[in-house]
Amino acid sequence: MMMLSFYQGKVTRFTNWTRKGYAVFNSFKGVVTIGVLPLSYCLLALPMATFAQTDSVAITKNVDVEEVVVNASKKASTYSELTRVVTVLSRDDLGQRSTAPLGELLEQLTAIDIRQRGAHGVQADINLRGGTFDQVLIMLNGVNITDPQTGHHNLNIPINLDAIERIEILQGPGAREFGAGAFAGAINIITKPNERNRGLLSVFGSEYGLMKLNASQNFGNDKIRIFASGSYEKSNGYIDNTDFKTTNFFIHSTYKIKADEVNFFAGFQDKSFGANSFYTPKYPNQFEATRVFLSSLGYQWSKGLFDLNASVYYRKHFDRFELFRSNPPAWYSNHNYHTTDIYGAKFSAARLYRWGKTDAGVELRREEILSNKLGTSLVDSVKVWGENAYYKMGGSRNSLALYATQVFYLSNFAFSTGGQANITNHYGNIYTWGIDLSYGYLSFLKPFASVNRSFRLPTYTDLYYQGASNVGNPNLRAEFATTYEGGIKSQIANLKAELALFYRQGTDIIDWVKQPTETVWTTINYTKLNTRGANFFVQIDLSNFNIYTHKLTLNYSYTESDKVRTEMDSYYVLDNLKHSLAISGYHSAGSLFFNWIARYQDRNGEYLKYIDANTSIPTKYSKFWLVDMRLGYSFRKINIFIDATNMLNQEYVDIANVQQPKRWIGAGLQYRFDI
Repeated sequence: MMMLSFYQGKVTRFTNWTRKGYAVFNSFKGVVTIGVLPLSYCLLALPMATFAQTDSVAITKNVDVEEVVVNASKKASTYSELTRVVTVLSRDDLGQRSTAPLGELLEQLTAIDIRQRGAHGVQADINLRGGTFDQVLIMLNGVNITDPQTGHHNLNIPINLDAIERIEILQGPGAREFGAGAFAGAINIITKPNERNRGLLSVFGSEYGLMKLNASQNFGNDKIRIFASGSYEKSNGYIDNTDFKTTNFFIHSTYKIKADEVNFFAGFQDKSFGANSFYTPKYPNQFEATRVFLSSLGYQWSKGLFDLNASVYYRKHFDRFELFRSNPPAWYSNHNYHTTDIYGAKFSAARLYRWGKTDAGVELRREEILSNKLGTSLVDSVKVWGENAYYKMGGSRNSLALYATQVFYLSNFAFSTGGQANITNHYGNIYTWGIDLSYGYLSFLKPFASVNRSFRLPTYTDLYYQGASNVGNPNLRAEFATTYEGGIKSQIANLKAELALFYRQGTDIIDWVKQPTETVWTTINYTKLNTRGANFFVQIDLSNFNIYTHKLTLNYSYTESDKVRTEMDSYYVLDNLKHSLAISGYHSAGSLFFNWIARYQDRNGEYLKYIDANTSIPTKYSKFWLVDMRLGYSFRKINIFIDATNMLNQEYVDIANVQQPKRWIGAGLQYRFDI
């Protein structure tokens, strides 16, 4: 327990509060710098004694604390002080599964829907609350890195888990804060240089020729901190044409200027993989190669009750898709090549008052694409770098987002309202808004309610893709939704619990559809799609007791959707997880540690199971349990461990006809050192 005392214009200041301009939690700007608050307190609690007093009366607030990052810029989130469902995965949570790819780890530690086409992070789609993979906004340190070509590339992020300080998952709309794309949710991945000059070397090997090598190092002084990492992994594949190679490089540096801070990060990823039946089972010998470079430079200025943040960012993504990896037929002329460029700049300002807080900001963003498949015809062709091919099509779009949020604290109530105007050159002016309310009458029981409007712009694939079985629609409009949400949060001693119910009314929903008698899928705006569901979370932390079980967690979600139009087959919209359950435990006894995760999935809808070129059978998605485990031993600075995934050896698919790996066992070693 920590005590915060404020008296006679002075503030007791703690030095282990993280002042980052990109963390989600942002309740106490400019005055208090503590280090640790319980998650449920951050999400719902009203700010207490956060202002210096002008009289001689001392005001004291006792707060039980656990580590979270609090002070942050607007673009990550201010939902810490509002009434939303925010899941936070800490460095400790991530460290328990440190060799897992990001998408797989999110699926293991939460009940969200991660649909994988390939193993170990080759390609995975994030789906929240029945939304599609294009309806979730992905951020890295508060920077929107969502790919405008397709959401299939959103997790092409050049980082490893040892670079991540925390991951924050907003389940529900966030468009009034973040703009287009935060339709069903948003995920913010936060990296941070360590305060110690600590390094990590790790190696992991397993069946199917899987090998992972990783090295990272933190270094610097009190003013300058730098984190740098590099990794390489490969596999021969668990079935034919599922081999892959991935190389990552990442750097993140901070420079402190008194109370201000300059942040810079950059990363590069080169990935290639066999894409067995990824987009059509008719041609299983598919192949894909992607490269991504991203960077951002930001500056945070703080003085008293004011906070200003400014940043610029850039992301470049290259994709080469081969329908035939080898021996193409005579009619196959060339591969698909796509390059997207994203340029952005944003500025935000915040002012804290005794009775609330005001946030406002602006973001300018430009998205460009060059392709031989997507866009409109170019006047002059552009050669594909390093390839014997040319881009003959392209496109661009600009957006200017202006947003503002006002928070009020009235007795036991917290009330927030805000909106955003998104000015685009292709879709006109789009407005979103939201209202959030919580009531803190009881310290251990806090009800909340909210209503928010969100939207998404179509991707370039939605608009322009032309293939033998898929045809885009350049006349697509933006899709919209209004989400109503309510629930209750509770924390009693070592027990945390949360229940949320939601109802989303969607209009003009974008989906790939076809008539039952047709063979070609095309994109249209659905008239209406309504989604309802619930999220339940409970965690018991027993680390303070002298027993071997340290932590038990249960995440459950239920989602169901109804569409107005029923005469068409839907490719994505109606095959969300109906029931998703994740139960996990962490145990240790001396130097021995053991963690396990059991997941149950029951997916809505059906798919056309491919039999041969002339036969496909409608098949319901199967229900199944997945169990993953890690057993390890720690001594001094070395960890050795054994990992096993899909212990029950289940046969299953996340996406139609794409077979997932059965049981996969491997072993690894990690060595941490200080310099």
